[in-house]
Amino acid sequence: MNKTLYKANARANWGILLFISLMMLMYMSVAITMFNPENADTIEGMLKMLPEGMIKAFGFQNLGTDLTGYLANYLYGFIFITFPVIYTAIVSNKLIAKHVDSGSMAYLLTTPNTRIKIASTQAFYLISNIAVIFIFNVIIGIILCEAMFKGLLNINKFLALNWITFLVIIVVSGIGFFFSCFFNDTKNSLAFGGGIPILFLVIKMLTGISDSLDWIRYLTIYSFINIDKILTNNTYVISSSLILIGISVILYYASIIIFNRKSLSI
Repeated sequence: MNKTLYKANARANWGILLFISLMMLMYMSVAITMFNPENADTIEGMLKMLPEGMIKAFGFQNLGTDLTGYLANYLYGFIFITFPVIYTAIVSNKLIAKHVDSGSMAYLLTTPNTRIKIASTQAFYLISNIAVIFIFNVIIGIILCEAMFKGLLNINKFLALNWITFLVIIVVSGIGFFFSCFFNDTKNSLAFGGGIPILFLVIKMLTGISDSLDWIRYLTIYSFINIDKILTNNTYVISSSLILIGISVILYYASIIIFNRKSLSI
């Protein structure tokens, strides 16, 4: 890894990292504050004010009455997927394709660093920043839950939920990074690297609206965030983890190899 390049990335992208982290924290804090263990009807009453289609699309129809299930359905059905997807789409494009498109990659390649080292550094930066986003929110979330509703949060299940969601976002980031390495221009890199994860998200929302479209949920990577199975089945968590890690390794390895071998228009 090139530490100088990593630090340059950090200086260039700290703003969006902070914004995404704080937005997710805001929703986490609001969700925890809204929880009322003695009166679940309050939350249900608030949701009835929203259109039924919107409730199903965002996964709010089965919030549950326990804190762990409530947070899982309120946050991880849509909100804690959307913000990291936005982050990965923007940043993965900036790490490779934008450098090539602007010509600044030529300067990076004049340094005593191989293409593989440059791409590996960029990949490590993206993965580590996604980890920072989730670790930050998980720690603060647990602290808030213990402070307000001590003992009501099943921490092990909450960690498992965040772990699977994190791995899904790593796969999404791998898609963005792959197309950032594949294309020499930001337009195509964003169109595919950001467009495919967003298309998956739209499909996920459609399956929530209509039961007849339930089968297409398995066409998206987000189907691995099966809240009911994550909260009740440890075997599912282990098997899903292995699959998601395998997909991520393939995507990032292929990205680095493609970048190392392709002809650059610089």
